Amino acid sequence: MLLNVWYHKAQFSFNFSDSIQVTKNGSPLTLAWSGGLNYAQFSEIDYDYDDDMDLLVFDRSNDQIRLFENRLIDGNRSYVFNPIGQTLFPSDLRYRLTAIDYNQDGENDLFAYGIGGIKVYKNTGNSTTGLQWTVAKNLLYSDNWGTQLNLYVSSADIPAIVDVDLDGDIDILTYHISGEYLQYHKNISQETYGNSDSLVFELKNECWGGFREDVNSNTVFLNDQTAPCQGGNVPNPQLKPNNSEKAHAGSTVLAIDMNGNGVKDLILGDVTYPSLNFLTNGGTEVNTNSLMISANPNFPSNSTPVSMQLFPAAFWVDVDFDLQKDLLVAPNAKNVSENESSVLKYKNTSSNNTPNFVFETKSFLQEDMIEHGTGSIPVLTDIDNDGLVDLFVANYFTYKPVLAKESKIAYYQNTGTADNPVFTFIDNDFLNLSQEGFGLRMVPSFGDLNNDGKKDIILGLENGTLCYLQNTSTGSVPTFSAPVVNYPDHLGQSISVGQFAAPQLFDLNDDGKLDLLIGRKTGEVLYYLNIGTISNPSFELMNSNLGNVDVSTPNSPDGFAFPHFFRHLDTTYLMVGSLEGSIYFCDSIDDNLTIGSTFRTISANFLNQEKNIGGYSSCAVGDLDNDSNLDLFIGQDLGGLFYLENDNTSTIGIQDHNETEIPLQVFPNPTDGIFNVQTANFPLELVLFSAEGRFIRNLSVTQYSTVFDFSSLTQGIYFIKVKNKGNTYKIFKF
Repeated sequence: MLLNVWYHKAQFSFNFSDSIQVTKNGSPLTLAWSGGLNYAQFSEIDYDYDDDMDLLVFDRSNDQIRLFENRLIDGNRSYVFNPIGQTLFPSDLRYRLTAIDYNQDGENDLFAYGIGGIKVYKNTGNSTTGLQWTVAKNLLYSDNWGTQLNLYVSSADIPAIVDVDLDGDIDILTYHISGEYLQYHKNISQETYGNSDSLVFELKNECWGGFREDVNSNTVFLNDQTAPCQGGNVPNPQLKPNNSEKAHAGSTVLAIDMNGNGVKDLILGDVTYPSLNFLTNGGTEVNTNSLMISANPNFPSNSTPVSMQLFPAAFWVDVDFDLQKDLLVAPNAKNVSENESSVLKYKNTSSNNTPNFVFETKSFLQEDMIEHGTGSIPVLTDIDNDGLVDLFVANYFTYKPVLAKESKIAYYQNTGTADNPVFTFIDNDFLNLSQEGFGLRMVPSFGDLNNDGKKDIILGLENGTLCYLQNTSTGSVPTFSAPVVNYPDHLGQSISVGQFAAPQLFDLNDDGKLDLLIGRKTGEVLYYLNIGTISNPSFELMNSNLGNVDVSTPNSPDGFAFPHFFRHLDTTYLMVGSLEGSIYFCDSIDDNLTIGSTFRTISANFLNQEKNIGGYSSCAVGDLDNDSNLDLFIGQDLGGLFYLENDNTSTIGIQDHNETEIPLQVFPNPTDGIFNVQTANFPLELVLFSAEGRFIRNLSVTQYSTVFDFSSLTQGIYFIKVKNKGNTYKIFKF
């Protein structure tokens, strides 16, 4: 028996990875672990300073960033997800973001939301230092007839930030506070300083294009005769702003020259309508006073017109690497529009001077991802008893026409091997559970509750109760009995945790029977002990605030706790996902389950990258590639998953637990199974495990030198861990 001895300080540290292949409809998902998209905004930026444009995606859902690198692979251009992209940008971004080079230095800057307007970050990075940002303007102001006023942009709007008059500096087209008139704020940097590096604006026209948009619909009145439009040639304003009190409806604006006549046409989205409105500019040269002469509410009419439940926003960016800018359309309204197939791509089949947009897909990027709407939840289990861990993805909700929501559970079968998992998409609505009327955020937990060798389901429901589904499978295709609602406790009373039950079946007290742990909306975790048998469970509530865990925040009474207990080398750990996106990581769980006991919170923000995770975080841990290291799967509000592999060199995760090192020597090496343990820290309790994490035996060291005989063990890899010392352990190979 061979004994290779080395020292290893255990670290729960991980690196983002895409090494597990995922296939759907016979093809691999090239962006499988990119986390999903919901309500996206698109622009370009050369984030790695390699002279090609990468894709910057800002998602209004929890203000997330997705960064996709433009990379040449095998002679072809494609996008590669950068999982730490969020960390490269300012942390206070909200509502909207676009990257534009305002100072003409060749590097795109950021135009973001500022309170009631626009905040600008200047790109001060380079190829050596990487992306760096300096606040150029906390808030843009514009000269309104001698008075400097905030350049107003509603938080719901997306303005056009573009060189309207083609003088080399960036101007802004945005709706007046009433939501009826489009204002033209001219950048006078060129006129004032002879360059484009300043952000100095004047309100030049408060009815640019001469049209008025109805505040209650997307109807456009061309050549409007009311103030401030005043009809005619739309002069520069001489009146004070329209101060009538009217609700701002919400609008998105894209200004591009569609016919090459030198003036900007408009593509408008409205907060309560599914289509885009195209306005043709009747000017023939750069003229800031030219009128819009036609309106088409079904753009692009030459192809499949945009039809999105609410509030479409259009973006002009080259996303297929042919140097011609395409049209992307995504919803700008959170939680009330498409969220699973929500990014329309229209390919530009002409040129940037005279673009022609032809519909190509309704799921740009999303079709290459694991993507299941909003609030994805990964759950790992071997459902078909083939020895390979399968993947289920639950969610908070997906959009359902019209203006409705439904919760589904997707099933990905592991069709790989024990060392090389491959997830193959099987079903978007496992067991058709969306048709059961259980509400939103159905959360499954799997475990063999009747000792028949098959995994049953305990399903957590929106109303706080549980549902039981018995596994009736006879082959490789999982089948289950009809759902039994109001799953009872040991007294026959329906188990209920208030709202949004998130259950996990896990043998918490290590007695060989599955217990029931349930997270709830208010942020706590409940512990139901199995006082029955392995074939006839009976659950009694033992602790309604297990470990004093509470993932709610002072800003919200809600926590949406999602608990995931797991055992690693004889120690139990807990990760808890939360509404605000942090993942809480706890230990000191074993023998610490009574009322009033408190788990140790190692981190209230595991991975230290909350902005990479997103709201409604959830996680699952397992060893899927049989390397004796943990794999981590994370779900979040954008509906996709992140996959992370254990990497002890990574700075992502918990680097150590501040445990005291315990000097320990084991010899000889190699060994036939009889070995000596020496330590000055006796008495000491050790635990011996197999490489698979299977408990072998407790070892008591009562003196400086102790001999152990394990010659009866088969040859393999084994672990020795110092018991009850967190994550300080020794690894040995026999």
